[in-house]
Amino acid sequence: MKKAVVIGGNGKVGGYLCPLLVKERFEVVSVSRSGKQPPAAQAGYEQVQTLKLDRNGEGFAEKIAALNADVVVDMICFKVEDMCRLTDALKGRVGHFLVCGSAWMHGPSSVVPVREEEDRQPICEYGRQKDAMDREIARLYREEGFPGTAVHPGHIVCPNTWPINPQGHNEPWVFKHMREGKTLTLPGQGMETLHHVHAADVAGMFLAAIRAGKPAFGEGFHAVSDRAMTLRGYAAAVYGWYGFEPRLQFLPFDEWKKDASEHAVDQYLDHSRHSPSYSMEKAKRLLGFTPRFSSLEAIRECLLSLGQL
Repeated sequence: MKKAVVIGGNGKVGGYLCPLLVKERFEVVSVSRSGKQPPAAQAGYEQVQTLKLDRNGEGFAEKIAALNADVVVDMICFKVEDMCRLTDALKGRVGHFLVCGSAWMHGPSSVVPVREEEDRQPICEYGRQKDAMDREIARLYREEGFPGTAVHPGHIVCPNTWPINPQGHNEPWVFKHMREGKTLTLPGQGMETLHHVHAADVAGMFLAAIRAGKPAFGEGFHAVSDRAMTLRGYAAAVYGWYGFEPRLQFLPFDEWKKDASEHAVDQYLDHSRHSPSYSMEKAKRLLGFTPRFSSLEAIRECLLSLGQL
């Protein structure tokens, strides 16, 4: 039986990916610091082995390599040097290594939807690290034949966790406010975009790359829904779920932020500066993968799980 190791297998995506790998007849090991269950563990997760390891601990990469896995998926790598320590340890010992990047490897968009190779000028350190990881995956395969793949999600939506809301942050009060039919204030004209993705579709993207094998080596792929949404379009849909016509007002950002928390302001700025809209054409063309959930379908399922619908 083949073995798959998922580092961070108890997270939003791991709760879906690990059971998918079980169904593919892998022996699956979820590596995490806490050993806790995922927020949305799917049927089959009970067959997953758990291993407590801290990636900041001594010899982490060597301990992962010693598991002798056919496939290693790293869901929680945030620095290119950490990824390189792991890939160095895995060279010649793994059939496929996959790392979770981020759509934040792109900066602001020039033409949308953005393809993987476009607008690669990230505007934050997080994005710069994810961009460097993607480029290193390509270099390793091109120069050394290392079988690596990067998967770049947008805003991951998972049941039992709060999604990014129509104000561009994750504070729960926004949905409760709309549920009560109260007017929601959006900064600007609400034309900034968000690009959500269901955790099940991110897991499906990883599985498609694993199934594909060599065509995925050295490549990076977006993992998002079929289309992005504007803030005002998103808000209108949510109001509709609650039985209301859209109840929106708009303020210039400098006025809106006076009544917003520092956390909300920071998240809104991060999202609005990117205003993401990403293409899934490459995943369809090379791997035959298309997302199952639209952004709104993913968010609706999430709100149902939280008792908000």
